[in-house]
Amino acid sequence: MIFYSKNWFCGKAYNIHVNGVLHCRVRYSQLLGLHEQIKKEYGSNVVPIFPPKKIFTLTPAEVEQRREQLEKYMQAVRQHPLLGASELFNSFLRNAQQETQQIPTEEVALDICLSNGQKVTVNILTSDQTEEVLDVSKT
Repeated sequence: MIFYSKNWFCGKAYNIHVNGVLHCRVRYSQLLGLHEQIKKEYGSNVVPIFPPKKIFTLTPAEVEQRREQLEKYMQAVRQHPLLGASELFNSFLRNAQQETQQIPTEEVALDICLSNGQKVTVNILTSDQTEEVLDVSKT
């Protein structure tokens, strides 16, 4: 994951790139919220150190320093075997991507062709993950 900072309204936004492509844009407060949720669920001894909040306006050098710290934080979370695979972390990135790219969540009908030739139609959300779709199709 690579971070780039960008002015966004009256604050900063950080662009998260995955494999060289913009994945999502998040604010410091969103990342802090994620950090607090991870700490609550997994304990503070598992979670990497999060860059501290500043009271005053950041200088350009401080903005760059924070960007680097946030990038290291997100990389540490992603590479952690428990945290990186967690639904909490992955749903955060998925939701941020949907918000950034303004992808609407809609209910759609999905036709599933079974190996015995039968066709089953299930109603899913466009934001559902594969595991959720498979769970619905089993019922």
